[in-house]
Amino acid sequence: MASINPESLPAPIVTTDKCIIRPYTLSDAEPMAAAANFPEISLYMRNRFPSPYTLENSKFWIDFSMKATPMVNFGIFTLDGDFAGGIGLTPGQDVEYRTWEIGYWVAKHHWGKGIATSALKAFSAWAFKEFPELLKLEAGVFEGNGASMKVLEKANYVREGVRRKAICKKGKVLDQVLFGLLREDLEGP
Repeated sequence: MASINPESLPAPIVTTDKCIIRPYTLSDAEPMAAAANFPEISLYMRNRFPSPYTLENSKFWIDFSMKATPMVNFGIFTLDGDFAGGIGLTPGQDVEYRTWEIGYWVAKHHWGKGIATSALKAFSAWAFKEFPELLKLEAGVFEGNGASMKVLEKANYVREGVRRKAICKKGKVLDQVLFGLLREDLEGP
């Protein structure tokens, strides 16, 4: 981990027993590029997630995220400050403006530690609290990404269906499994 003065970091929006989620800073660019530059990560991401993932890519994403209004993309960090991944929202459009897509990725060296589940649960609750108009969060998972499907299920997302042959990634046609979480799923009846 780079030596960064913790007092210069933005306040976390979420803290769990496994991670913190906070706005990116430019000092996150190098650890982000190193963490994201694995084909196993980009394999299950949209094509706008570059592979290889360079320092310029991370600088672009951090700048984009920091300037966004509202801010909806954040870094995931271990409790000791190690860069562990990213999580964010894409607001819906038109008649789906109250349904937002959620996406996340975790650095390969942090797989299997419960960070993704912890981050997803806490970030989902934060999103519903922060955006009162939000009714639903949804995620689309590429066929073959069983680990992400398990994360969503552990975070109380419901498997809602399959979009058959909806994805073409690196020339391979795949199904997309849809998961959703409603506001009332967190708040109860």
